[in-house]
Amino acid sequence: MGELSADYKGKCGIVFGANTVIGKALGRFLSRSGVKLGLIDLDSFRHDGLAQSLRETDARVMYKSVSSCSEHGIKEAVDHIAGDLGGLDYLVCAYYLEEERKRTNPDDLALDTFDTWLKHWVLNYFLVMKAAVPHMIKRAAGNIVFVNTTAGYTGEGEGEGQLTGEWSLHECACSSAITGMMTSIARDVIPKGISVNGVSLGSNYEEAIETVVWAANLWLSGACEYACAQNLRLY
Repeated sequence: MGELSADYKGKCGIVFGANTVIGKALGRFLSRSGVKLGLIDLDSFRHDGLAQSLRETDARVMYKSVSSCSEHGIKEAVDHIAGDLGGLDYLVCAYYLEEERKRTNPDDLALDTFDTWLKHWVLNYFLVMKAAVPHMIKRAAGNIVFVNTTAGYTGEGEGEGQLTGEWSLHECACSSAITGMMTSIARDVIPKGISVNGVSLGSNYEEAIETVVWAANLWLSGACEYACAQNLRLY
């Protein structure tokens, strides 16, 4: 995979979903690139030493755990990180219900299952984005990346009506919701100097981590600073 030149040193960023497979990969990439980094994850995740391992690279790293769907808790974590690091240049929303996906039966139509997907994935993305954007507006600059899946791209004009994987109804609905949220916030903040773009994972994303990191780097590096509300679909 080709390299994209970017000067990340001294920049400040947050990875939400820091202990997911993608969150870990992006956290390591950003910290090794010189980004002062805040790692946020839900308190239901076990802290596996990621923050400590990144500190050993001489990177400046903070770790915060928050309760799912806690508007106050998420805002407090984002404000604390941005204040301590000296601002906020990047936000990567990398949370993904990895374990829930493995356990969810595609034929499961239970309301509780849908509620879990909607709250833990879509609502948490909304809350962390809502908390982060004001810090970027102050600087009239910033890059936001939403990590999503290709599950929402199943309709006419987005894959010509072809299914993109063995996704559940819950995942397809939430994936589409995240895409809609991404494009809506992008329209509102691009005049303020903030770009919002996405990376959509295919079902085999764990076998293509390098590609996911490259795609996120494309949006964060400024190589495509003219792009906004665009989604890279990694099938």
